[in-house]
Amino acid sequence: MPNHPDRTIRRPPAVRRRLRTVAAGTALAVAALAALPAGTASASTARSSAVAVTKTSRGSLGTVLVTGSGATLYRYTPDRPNTPTCTGACASAWPPLLLPKGVTTVHGGAGLTGLGSVRLADGRRQVTYQRTPLYTYAGDSGTSANGQGVEGTWFVVHPAGAAAHTTATTAAPSKSYGNGY
Repeated sequence: MPNHPDRTIRRPPAVRRRLRTVAAGTALAVAALAALPAGTASASTARSSAVAVTKTSRGSLGTVLVTGSGATLYRYTPDRPNTPTCTGACASAWPPLLLPKGVTTVHGGAGLTGLGSVRLADGRRQVTYQRTPLYTYAGDSGTSANGQGVEGTWFVVHPAGAAAHTTATTAAPSKSYGNGY
């Protein structure tokens, strides 16, 4: 269908989220390349810089892990080490943090270690922290942490050594988003 100035193309929310993720990854890669001294940039540097995880303060939640663009990262308590279980409809509400095709490493912010990835059944790679699969939340906007405590199974991820604020972490609000997610 030709693009007409009077028509607005409405994309489904999942497509819009993926486009934002791709755009954020591209912007992060461009920023990483711009920070290198002249002549040292390469295609492999751009690919390996596409996903970054850092830590930041989220008010009463304390220090938590976030994406390079500042989105809060979550863990799902039914997951086991290197075994993500949030798939299908669950992954629509809780998109896994994925590495771009061809990228095998994640870059951590200052002092952040323990990042890795696990291969999913479809061949994509999901980012992990200390073998815990990482997810974002479709209900978040910008730097919010609206997913904290949802269904008593979704919680922000605290970096090792950071004091978790127990009351904020264990007080699970009774939010329900259908299908148990």
